[in-house]
Amino acid sequence: MTSSIGDDSSIFDGSMDEDEKDKAKRVSRNKSEKKRRDQFNVLIKELGTMLPGITRKMDKSTILQKSIDFLCKHNEISAQSESSEIRQDWKPPFLSNEEFTQLMLEALDGFFIAIMTDGNIIYVSESVTSLLEHLPSDLQDQNLLNFLPLNEHSEVYKALSKHPSDPESLGPEYLKTKNQLEFCCHVLRGTIDPKEPAVYERVKFIGNFKSLNDVPNTTRNGLAGVLQRSLQPAFDDLVCFVATVRLAKPQFIKVTHTTHHTPHTHTHTHTQTWKFLFLDHRAPPIIGYLPFEVLGTSGYDYYHVDDLGTLAKCHEHCELHTHTHTHTLTAPLCV
Repeated sequence: MTSSIGDDSSIFDGSMDEDEKDKAKRVSRNKSEKKRRDQFNVLIKELGTMLPGITRKMDKSTILQKSIDFLCKHNEISAQSESSEIRQDWKPPFLSNEEFTQLMLEALDGFFIAIMTDGNIIYVSESVTSLLEHLPSDLQDQNLLNFLPLNEHSEVYKALSKHPSDPESLGPEYLKTKNQLEFCCHVLRGTIDPKEPAVYERVKFIGNFKSLNDVPNTTRNGLAGVLQRSLQPAFDDLVCFVATVRLAKPQFIKVTHTTHHTPHTHTHTHTQTWKFLFLDHRAPPIIGYLPFEVLGTSGYDYYHVDDLGTLAKCHEHCELHTHTHTHTLTAPLCV
C-alpha cells in the first residue's frame, strides 16, 4: 500500500515538473513573439516615416502597399536613367553626361526642346541662343506655332497632336513602333529690333514622346530639374515631345566677342570643374604639352602657386557670368 502511494506521488511530481516546463516554454515563446512584434512595429513605423508625401497615420498593410508601389516606381525610373546614360566606350570618362551632351549639341548645331502635344514649349536648352538668337526664357511657356510661318501651323500641329496625350496609351508596343517623330519646319530667328523683317531658319525635329511623371531625375540638360521645380505638378499624367532640333544649314552665331589671335596665343576649353576639354593646334609649342597629356586633368595642376589666386578669380567669374557647362579661353604667352 505504501509502495502504491509512493508511486502515485512520484507520478504527480513528474506531472508537475512537465507542467512547469511547458509553462516556462510558453512564457519564453510569448516573450520572443512580443519582442518580434515590437521590432516589426518599429520597422513598419520607420518605413512609414520614409514614404514621401505622407502626412496621415496609416495602418500596416497600407504602409507596406505604398512601399511596394514606391519601389516599383523607383525601379522604373532607375531603368529609364540607365537607358539614357551615355555609353562610356565613346564618352570620355572625365565628362559628365551634361557636359558631353552640351559639346555634342554644339558640334551638331542643335538644341534640346520639350513640347506638349498642343505645342506649348516647357523646356529649351541654352544652345538655342547661339543658333536662333532666342533666350530659353523667351521660348518657355510660349506655343511653338507662334514661331512658325502660318502655312506650317496645320502640319506641325497635326504631327504633335495625333500622338496620344494619355500616358496610359504609351504601352510597350507603341514605344517600339510609333513613338519616334521627325519633321522639318521653319522657326523664326530672334532679333533685338522688332522692326527688322522676320527671318525663318529651316530646322529638323527628331524626338520621342515621354510621360512627364516618368521623367528620370538625371534627364540630360536639366529637363527633369525644370519639371520638378515648377512644371511637374501642373503636368502630372501628361505627355510631352522631347526632341533634338538641328539646323538644316548650320550657321553658328558666336555670342562671345571675336578674338583676334596673335602669334603666341592659343585657345583651351574647360569643364565647370576646370578640367581641360580642348586644346587647339597652337598650344603644344607654347605650353609644352600635347593635348592627350592634359585632357581630363585639372587646369590648376599646371599653374604656379603664386598664380592660383588669379586663376580662381577667373574661374569664379566664368561660373557667375557665363551660365554654361564649358568655358573657352584664349591665353596669350606672357614673357
